[in-house]
Amino acid sequence: MTQTKQVPNRTLDVAPSTPAQNAEAIEGFLAQAALGDPTETPGVTDVDNQIVLISGDLLTGERIRSLLVSRSEEATPWRRLQFVVYVMGLFHLKMACTDAIWRIFIQPKAVRGDTTCLMDLFYEIRPRETGKLGSKPGYRRMHECIEHIGIVLRLDAWRLEVVKQDSSCTSLDDFASKEPTWEQTVALATTLCRERVAPIDIETSMRKKESAERDGQYENILILHQYFLLYEELSYAMNAGDIGRVEACFLPWMMIFSGCGKHKYAAELQHYLEDVHFNFPVDLRNAIRMNILCNPTGKPGKFRGIDWLVEHNNLYIKRIYCGKFSNHTKGHIINESPLIEVYKDTRAQFERMFCLDHKTTWHSPPKMTQTFKHLATYMEKERVNEFATGRTTKYTIPDMIGKGSTILAAKRGQLETRGEELDMDDLGELELEDDGGIDL
Repeated sequence: MTQTKQVPNRTLDVAPSTPAQNAEAIEGFLAQAALGDPTETPGVTDVDNQIVLISGDLLTGERIRSLLVSRSEEATPWRRLQFVVYVMGLFHLKMACTDAIWRIFIQPKAVRGDTTCLMDLFYEIRPRETGKLGSKPGYRRMHECIEHIGIVLRLDAWRLEVVKQDSSCTSLDDFASKEPTWEQTVALATTLCRERVAPIDIETSMRKKESAERDGQYENILILHQYFLLYEELSYAMNAGDIGRVEACFLPWMMIFSGCGKHKYAAELQHYLEDVHFNFPVDLRNAIRMNILCNPTGKPGKFRGIDWLVEHNNLYIKRIYCGKFSNHTKGHIINESPLIEVYKDTRAQFERMFCLDHKTTWHSPPKMTQTFKHLATYMEKERVNEFATGRTTKYTIPDMIGKGSTILAAKRGQLETRGEELDMDDLGELELEDDGGIDL
């Protein structure tokens, strides 16, 4: 006779707010999958010398590392949880990037004084939302701010460069009508990157000029271009599932995080690069890199972070299928949570049966043509991308990449050790505020 596995039926009702509760949650998930130590729980499959990847936000990683340290003296691998490997959630990393840009270009009151500042550019496309952007914008609003303003900002820079190289062109439409070759377009893009984006050593290059010859607002725009492009590169690389491009973005973001006070994220990126490229075995490195992103739809350009998928499921569990009124209870949510995929599939089948595709909860993307034209006209009027000798600024955007690299060099790359707080006594005025990223 075949022996039936006796696996305990564990319904998880745990708030993982401490390392001990995280351990309870991990053991509960593995019990549901019939994994464990057969000597303690007969009938389960032995974890043995395998690895379990656990994705999560920064706080989850801190608690898991603290848990592994506290369990390091246990007698068995199962008790030590030595099979657990934490993998950073890239969706929360994008949230941290938008928060860093907000801290640099929006949060200081003085930065909003110029007509070319990010707040004024945002006012031209969303005049009723400047109060929210200045206080607590949330990830989605900040993401769209970077995306939309960045598009028009780069188009305006293209227009100026086209006019500079060909006087017969007065607009990008004129340039497009000439049907430029791919080689010409690449050469023009390369020139734009070299001349209209801040170099890594922007402070050194600008100090060579006399103050009367400098344009403070133009220098701020160069830095804005640089940080927007870094965010776009990270976002596009994640959507394409190109983990190599994603990791190439980590180093500049490490310096930006360190410079603007988000030291925990800088340290987390450092941990990842050290572990994946130096400490872990080759097979484990490949497993992490190939599973840090997922593609739920299977379509090109639709890769997402594992933590994004978790948040997506949380949306359905806690808001869409959570019940109403007297049914909106924790017990009801727990009971309904295993059926979320069934509910979603049933809804999709009804939409197809009754030809309701794209007529329910899915919204078409906003039509931004007129908005972009309005913003482009404003940029041309204020000469946002043009150099004006002697133009001053009310606030000089600090070079956070240079500042962060100085901090990293001063601390020899050791921003934090696992489970220890950063000693910043020798860095004086630098704030240690780190809220882990702006809200959804």
